[in-house]
Order: sequence, then structure tokens, then C-alpha cells
Amino acid sequence: MSQQSYHSGPSDERVEGTIANLLRIGVIVSALLVFFGGVLYLIQDGGQPAPDLSQFQPGQLRSPASIIKEVAVLRPLALIMLGLLVLIATPVVRVLFSVIAFALQRDYLYVFFTLLVLAILLYSLFSGYLTGRGAVGVRFSSPRLLALVVNWEYHGS
Repeated sequence: MSQQSYHSGPSDERVEGTIANLLRIGVIVSALLVFFGGVLYLIQDGGQPAPDLSQFQPGQLRSPASIIKEVAVLRPLALIMLGLLVLIATPVVRVLFSVIAFALQRDYLYVFFTLLVLAILLYSLFSGYLTGRGAVGVRFSSPRLLALVVNWEYHGS
């Protein structure tokens, strides 16, 4: 039974449609960036011997700001990296949108659980970046918890 009669704000159908569009657009934009970066790479460096990628060291592509700077001058690897960043950011944007939608619907239980999902996502993304070593030795099964919470979020009461 829909809880629309108890909550104001956007309807569940409208929220689901917007989330589907966000995910679709994020994946398409990511794929296009990676594709055009790959084509540009083949055009510029296609005749060179294959690089040794056994130890990937992106050099100047270590932060989002440096990736944007390199994209501005159409560096192929920067376009590919930006595509990957967009792909990683897509579910985060989806969760942020869900928090706002649930808050507008005044569904505070779902706001709580969605903020929990957001915290897990952000921890997973930034723990290695901030410490410089990743989540080595951490035995937290965030993917299982995340899947459980996300699944419950839309199929729960």
C-alpha cells in the first residue's frame, strides 16, 4: 500500500522515474566519456608500443581537480578517468536525490536509512583516499549491508 496519503511531496512513481533517469544519464555520460577518451587515445597514441600497465601510476590524474584540468586540454587518459569518476558518482547522486525526495515526503525513517547508505558509500569511497592506504584489514561487509538496506528501502513497509 502506498504511503502517499500520509506524506506530501513528490509521488513514489515520480521519484522512481527521476532516479531511473539519473542512473541512465550517469551511465550513458560515463560510457561516452570513456569511449571518446579511448578513441582519442587511439588517434594520438595508437602507433606507440603498448604501455606497461602492470603498475598503474596515473601521475597527474590523482585528484578530481587534476583530472578536470587534464580534460580541459583533451588528454585521453583524463577523459577515461573522468568517465570512471562519473560512473562512481552516479549511485552517490542517486542516494543524495533519495534523501531529498524522502525528506520532501516527510518519510523520516527512509531518510535515516538512506543517510546510513550514503555514509557507507562515502566511507567506502574516501577511506582509502584520505588515509592514503585504503581500507586495509577492515572486515566490514558494507556491500552486504548496503544491498540489504537499499533492497529494504524500496521493498520494505
